[in-house]
Amino acid sequence: MLLALDVGNTNITLGAFQGERLLRTWRLATDAKKTADEIGVSLKALWPAELGQLDGAIYGSVVPELDRAIETAVKLYLGAPATAVTYKSKLGIALKVDKPAEVGVDRILNALAVYRLHGAPAVVVDFGTATTFDCVSARGWYLGGAILPGPRLAARALKEHTAQLPEVAVAKPARVVGKNTVECIQAGVYYGYLGMIERVLKETLREMSPKNPKSVKVIATGGLAGLFTTELGSIQQVPDLTLQGLRLAHEVLE
Repeated sequence: MLLALDVGNTNITLGAFQGERLLRTWRLATDAKKTADEIGVSLKALWPAELGQLDGAIYGSVVPELDRAIETAVKLYLGAPATAVTYKSKLGIALKVDKPAEVGVDRILNALAVYRLHGAPAVVVDFGTATTFDCVSARGWYLGGAILPGPRLAARALKEHTAQLPEVAVAKPARVVGKNTVECIQAGVYYGYLGMIERVLKETLREMSPKNPKSVKVIATGGLAGLFTTELGSIQQVPDLTLQGLRLAHEVLE
C-alpha cells in the first residue's frame, strides 16, 4: 500500500495505491501553519482500517513550509517513511529549462505521468490555484510552458481589490450578459478565462509542432478541469494525473 500526497497551495490531495490501482482519494485544506501532529491526526482519521498497513509514502510539495511536518506526520501516525520528489529526483524526465529549481514539482510529476501513461509530444493543462501548461517532447524532455492565475484566484482578486464586488463561485453562467453583479462576474471570469486558455493552448501547440499542431496530445487535470474541458474540443481529462505521477516516481526512486 502506497500513500501519495500532492501538496498544493490550496489543497493536499491524497491517493491510496495498491500496485497500479488507485483505490481511494481524499483532500485536506492546505494550511502552512499546521503542525505535524495536526496533520497526522487528520491522516490517521482518513486512512480506513480496511486498507491495512501502509508500506510507504511519497509526496510532492509546492509549499516548502509543510515538508518536514508531512514527513513527520506520515511516519508517526501511519508508520511509514515518506519520500520527497524534487526537481533533483532522477525520474527520467530531462528539465530543458533555464532554471530547473524553479519548476514546481507538480509540473514535473504531470510531465512524468503524461509521458509514461499517455505518450508524447503532449501538453498538460493543470487547473489548480494557478493554471499551468506543461510541454513534454517525444523524447521525454520537459520543455517549459506557461502559468496563468487560476479562475478562483481571479474571482478572489476582484473582491480583495475592489470596494463593492463580492467573491463568487466559479461556474458556467446561464448567459454572458449578466443581469446582476454575481452573474456579471461569473460571465467575465468563466468566458474570459476560457478565452485565455484557448489562446495560450493554440500558441503552445503551434510552437511545439508548427507543421502539425494536432499531433500534440492535450491532457487536462486539476480540480476545475471538468468545468472548462467541455468547451475546449478534443481534450482528454485525467483527474488523477499528478497522483499517478507520484506513483510512477515512487517506482523509479524505490
